[in-house]
Amino acid sequence: MSDEPLLSRSVAALTQYFVGDATMRKTLQRVSELTMTAVPQAEQVGITMMVDGQVGTFVFTHPEVPEIDRAQYETGRGPCVSAFETGDVFVIDSTRNEQRWPEFAAVARDHGVLSTLSLPMIINARPVGAMNLYAMTEHAFGEADIDVARQFSAQAAFVLANAQAYWDARSLSENLETAMVSRSVIEQAKGVIMNARGVDADDAFEVLVETSQTENIKLREVAQRIVEEASQGRSN
Repeated sequence: MSDEPLLSRSVAALTQYFVGDATMRKTLQRVSELTMTAVPQAEQVGITMMVDGQVGTFVFTHPEVPEIDRAQYETGRGPCVSAFETGDVFVIDSTRNEQRWPEFAAVARDHGVLSTLSLPMIINARPVGAMNLYAMTEHAFGEADIDVARQFSAQAAFVLANAQAYWDARSLSENLETAMVSRSVIEQAKGVIMNARGVDADDAFEVLVETSQTENIKLREVAQRIVEEASQGRSN
């Protein structure tokens, strides 16, 4: 049976979790751990995601989870894959007599997993991942447990989306900052060349480009070297 206080505390912890405090992987690891608190019947949890065109279990609470999931990724058949692709919830009451995904059921059974619950993580009507709960007993997940897990996976999907947005924004910010630094160094180098050779800005830039191509190094590195050499010359 579900425990409403556990769900409330887990969801509260999830909603208060600040994604900027951790990497994407650590954020999802925390989501997995809180899932086990919200649904105590789950003894192992994994999150299925698409990364670099590959579907896989990239976050898990037990090292055997990716081994269990590998069978369905190799065959393209299994509850986690189906939840991710269709946005539906899938339950295996007993891996001992599961007929829909026999390959997955056999591997799960070999690892002691006797029942599973797979739920989509949906944002804007589109699955962005799947949450997979594994238990070592048959018929571990009743209707009340599925309802609790569904509520939790919905909230977890928002955390996943927020984490993705945060790291995308951070990456963009870092790239822009790098670009600004590069531009500044290149402008300084152009100034050094203009003063040394008596040429205009366009000609100075052409010197940088030619040097970069001749030496097969990045334009920014050429500019940085010129600026540093000019600075050392002034200090001598």
